[in-house]
Amino acid sequence: MQASPCRQHETVAVSEDELFELVERVFERQSLGLDSWPDPHPDRQPAEGEYSRVTNAERYRVIGTRADVWAAAAVQLGLAVSLDHVEWADPPQTDFRRPFMVAPTAVGALPVVIARSRLGDCDDAGLTLGAGSPAVAIDFFPDCGCDACDSGSQDLLDAVDLCFHAIVTGRYRRLSKGDQVITVIGEIRSLRNIDRRRADAVLAHPKGWTEITGTSWLAPAAASQLES
Repeated sequence: MQASPCRQHETVAVSEDELFELVERVFERQSLGLDSWPDPHPDRQPAEGEYSRVTNAERYRVIGTRADVWAAAAVQLGLAVSLDHVEWADPPQTDFRRPFMVAPTAVGALPVVIARSRLGDCDDAGLTLGAGSPAVAIDFFPDCGCDACDSGSQDLLDAVDLCFHAIVTGRYRRLSKGDQVITVIGEIRSLRNIDRRRADAVLAHPKGWTEITGTSWLAPAAASQLES
């Protein structure tokens, strides 16, 4: 297990609701002037010319802003500290820059790495996320960025929220063995080179697998509210 390099305490009495409300308030301010847009294909297939074309890559900066706001809210509430130094165990394949680590203060909790990545002709429109210390890449947004794959900004914001929520509440797991990878983000599983039945067995008994996971960033009393 790769958890936080910052082991101070585990008693910050912050609930999920308090954290999320602060994220929303700060995002409302920080996203002023940034683009949001609806799904351009709600009821149709993409046009042939939309594939491999990236229009206005800069608008995707709103996605990185959402991640920054999660980090800022956690730091403001005393749940984490921000660190400039990042070590990678498995560097991302994205063309990333300006990485920083959000290290939770709770013992055993999992740090998050946030970095900007190149999208189209824009150096910092994409978002790359890592986890652990040293970190491994866990996801990048958007996963393509071409006009044909565009499903609107809200889908991406929701995906970033889902990732942070899973890590903050201790419900993120990444298990790997060779080219087999199992990723659990809350209630969602993704599997690579392994079938579902075998994955279920590994999740129950992960001996021999490399696992990245962590405890909740929230105090035990606050975290227990999430299960009620």
